[in-house]
Amino acid sequence: MTKQLLFICLLTLTLKGYSQTEKNKINNIGISIPIIWNNSEATYYTLGSPKYPGGKGISYGLNINHSRTIYKNLFAIIGIGYFKQVFGIHRPFNFDNPFNLGYFTESYQYDNIHLLGSLGYRKKLNKNLFVKGTITYNWLNSFRQKYILNKEYKNWQINRESMSIGRMISLNIGLERKITKKISWGLDALLPISTHWNDDKIFIKYYYSENSQQIGRNKFSIGTAISCNYNF
Repeated sequence: MTKQLLFICLLTLTLKGYSQTEKNKINNIGISIPIIWNNSEATYYTLGSPKYPGGKGISYGLNINHSRTIYKNLFAIIGIGYFKQVFGIHRPFNFDNPFNLGYFTESYQYDNIHLLGSLGYRKKLNKNLFVKGTITYNWLNSFRQKYILNKEYKNWQINRESMSIGRMISLNIGLERKITKKISWGLDALLPISTHWNDDKIFIKYYYSENSQQIGRNKFSIGTAISCNYNF
C-alpha cells in the first residue's frame, strides 16, 4: 500500500506544480461509475492433475475524482472510491465449518477501497465537445470478501479482512460534453491492458504449485465508465 500512496502523492504534487505555470484548462471534481466485464481463470488440482476453471463476472464501482491540466492538452486525475470485483469461477476453498473439505465456490467477490491515478490527453472538437484518452493505474484493497456456494439458496461465507487483491492498468477512450458552463458529463470505453491478482489464503494451497491460491488470472476484460464533473 505504501507504494500506491507514494504514487498518488507524487501525482498530486505534479498536478499542483504544473498547474501553477499553465493556464488551467481543466480543473474539476467529479464522480465516475466504472463497469467492467471480465473473463478470468484460476488453478486447482485433483489427484495431482491441474484444473483451470474459468468464469465471467461483472464488476462495478463509484469514484470521486479530481482532474487538472498539467501542460497544454495533457491532464492528470487522482481519485478514490469503492469497487466490487466479481469472479464467476467454480473452485475449491476452505469453507468455515467442521467438514471444510469438498466445498466449491459458485462465484466470489471482493468489496474494495479503490485508489487511482491517471494521465491523459484531451482534444477540443467544438465549443462543448471534447475527445479524450487516459492511461489509469488502479489499486484495490478489499475490506469484505464473499464466497458463494449456492446463490439460489443463499449459501455463502463472508469474511472481513483487509487485503490487497491486485492492481490494473487500463486504457480509457471517450467523449466529454459540457451541459452548462460548470457541469459536464462523459462516457468512456475502458480496456484493461495489464491486470495482476494477488493470492487469497482461503483457496486451497497445493505445495507443488505457486498459483493455486491466486485470486484469478485475467483472460480478457472490457468495460465502460460514466462520469459527471463540476468545473471550477
